[in-house]
Amino acid sequence: MGRKKRSNDPLTRALDEAPFSQTKSGTDDIAQQPTPHAQPIGEVLETLQAQTLDAMSGPFFDEGATTEVTPVSKRMRSESGTVQVSAKRHDPAIEAKVTIDVRCDHESGEAGRYQLRATGQVTRENKDGDIKSEFPVAIDMQGGDGSLTLVSGEMRDGIANAIRSTGNSRE
Repeated sequence: MGRKKRSNDPLTRALDEAPFSQTKSGTDDIAQQPTPHAQPIGEVLETLQAQTLDAMSGPFFDEGATTEVTPVSKRMRSESGTVQVSAKRHDPAIEAKVTIDVRCDHESGEAGRYQLRATGQVTRENKDGDIKSEFPVAIDMQGGDGSLTLVSGEMRDGIANAIRSTGNSRE
């Protein structure tokens, strides 16, 4: 009888539907990829921000997502910037944050080399203190046009696994 009641909860349904994954987060890894058509970092971050906002909407969170963008800095032939997207849920008290750092060293013509670090973390507030769990954030850097694309499905699965790992009581 309690199971039927829980299945009406959007978070529980979403967690039940998301596959379990054994993927480990490579949060200290910096991915590097040359590209023949490096795009301005501001445009790259804008696209990744929109994709992340879209991926974080839905049943895991009941508040709208917020963003924080570090202004793009330019030095010589390099550009870098950061975007952070956060989303919250009130019951249970959960917050997820995704941080994406991108740098591009421009070479001759339109060519360049991207360096990217993307991290994700879920924090669940608990009567005994916060419980934190990291999740992987994959970004496809193989676009020949210089675009970077968030792998949204994998990120959603990672969020579900991180929420599961922090416990599923409604304390």
